[in-house]
Amino acid sequence: MMNRKMKTTTHNHMKRSITCLLILFLFVGSRTLRAQQIMIDRGVRAGDLWCFPLLTDSLVYLYLPSDARLGTDNSGQPQFSFLRYVDNTKDTTAGNNSITKAGGGAVLNFLVLYETPQKKVLEAKQKLKEVLHSDDVVLRGPLIFSQGRYALISSIITSSGKEETKLLATGNAPVLENSRIALSFELDPKTSKILLESFQMATPDISIVFDMGFSGITDAYRAELVVNWDDVKKSEMMKAGASVYFVSADVEKSVEELKRNNAVKLTTIGDNPRMDALVNTVYSRLVDLLFQPIDPVQAPAQNGLADMIGSLLKPQGAMGSGKVFGFGVNAAYKRRDFKSTGQSVMNFNSRVSVERHHLIAFNIGDFYKKYGTDPKYFKSVSLDDPDFQQREIFVSVDGTLLPEFDKLINNITITLRKTHENGEVTLKEQNITKKSLNDNNVKPLIYGSISDKNRTDWLSYEYKTNFQFQGGKSYETPWTKQSAGMINVFAPYERRTVQLDGDVDALKTAKVRAVTVQLDYPFFNDSRKPMLTMKPTEPMGDKKFEITLPTNIYEYNYEINWIMGDGSTKSATGKNKSGYLFIDNMPTN
Repeated sequence: MMNRKMKTTTHNHMKRSITCLLILFLFVGSRTLRAQQIMIDRGVRAGDLWCFPLLTDSLVYLYLPSDARLGTDNSGQPQFSFLRYVDNTKDTTAGNNSITKAGGGAVLNFLVLYETPQKKVLEAKQKLKEVLHSDDVVLRGPLIFSQGRYALISSIITSSGKEETKLLATGNAPVLENSRIALSFELDPKTSKILLESFQMATPDISIVFDMGFSGITDAYRAELVVNWDDVKKSEMMKAGASVYFVSADVEKSVEELKRNNAVKLTTIGDNPRMDALVNTVYSRLVDLLFQPIDPVQAPAQNGLADMIGSLLKPQGAMGSGKVFGFGVNAAYKRRDFKSTGQSVMNFNSRVSVERHHLIAFNIGDFYKKYGTDPKYFKSVSLDDPDFQQREIFVSVDGTLLPEFDKLINNITITLRKTHENGEVTLKEQNITKKSLNDNNVKPLIYGSISDKNRTDWLSYEYKTNFQFQGGKSYETPWTKQSAGMINVFAPYERRTVQLDGDVDALKTAKVRAVTVQLDYPFFNDSRKPMLTMKPTEPMGDKKFEITLPTNIYEYNYEINWIMGDGSTKSATGKNKSGYLFIDNMPTN
């Protein structure tokens, strides 16, 4: 561990890199991330940073990274390029005109990362000591996010002359501070011209929003939430139908409607000084119960998501770090198809693990003013001789895969296949292990230009991913065709929590001695059947399953057995997609 009395002298780039590596090994080197488990309801705004105390030591704090910027290479130069190209082919629509339009377009490529300036860290350290009235407080380093997404948005002028916010790209963001995202876009000639003019404005209309999730342990509250399913089914949310997609703003409106109509009712007992934190915890669980999160790119219409993210950027200016909140902004949802009736009761009398979201915004700023005349960053070229070009495809490993190398995965192999116009094939492979991730040694896959005259087709390639699991099993994805400048590698499965819940007093009244719950769910060519047993006298919040399901598979089978006081048994089986399994709905016969 780092010495708490260690004094910082100089903070150059090399020392910041060493610090990041130390933090990486401290937090990721173990089998779990318990070393950074935080008390999420006790966050402190210290200067410009949100800081949270560790569960194991209330005087040790972690901070949320605050700023985003363009990536730089080893010499400190920005990793950015805007290449406009001209394809001098015959314009068949020009008739007998001697001046015609050439083909072409542009390729925009840049790397972005988020970090925390050392000045803000030092200011936060001092502010924490002042706020907490203690010189023993330690600000240890950045918190590792549990998940993250980015959204690239820009406002364009449509054919009708109106300004419209567009979601240009969205994807998984790295969970470790100072990890980079490579973004690459193919633009047509008109869009490339508009973008070039936008770069020359005071605030170019190109922004990235990082929506980062982090988890922690809540305080224990004396409260319960009652869900009246009959009233829920009368809500506007239900009238929309299960096929309608929602963005997070719509989800919050739906929750507010349920509160107003008393379809859900929160009751607190005694004094709850952290009421905002309690409400955040309660309604986050309610959202998990009512809505199923989906990848935003699966939603048919993304304008609502783009408008919402754009509105969040306006009050923050060119750069900034947003507040901590319960619902992600860069998210889409689909209403669950639930069939529950009557009432369900959720108790909040114990500490639970919850997720919060942190917003980091970035605008390209006055980049053109500084580098607009430098051909390394802004350049127009002719494609008369394309054979000397090559393309680098970066490989991004989702941060949630890091602990999987200790739990389930041995290695991952990425295979790239590029079929050139003349029929020749380029094959490249990259093997990813835990060591290569820790050493930051995931190199790009490179292919050249072999008689590839169509530059748009040249950007297209195929790739597949092979996962080797511990125990000898493997899973290989089919070939996927894409033209993006980055291959995003993420687990072909999702870890989910199934929480047992219900009215414990009702079980006691029914003279239930114990309840056993067994799940049955698929995992590729196998099935898993975990089991839990609980007594009505035990805390409900500790009873939950950690299950692993293939991506986009949410359904699992369950069997519940109630062991009565007289030795008899009642049973129920069924299927469920929710993260909550209520054990108080006992059969009457």
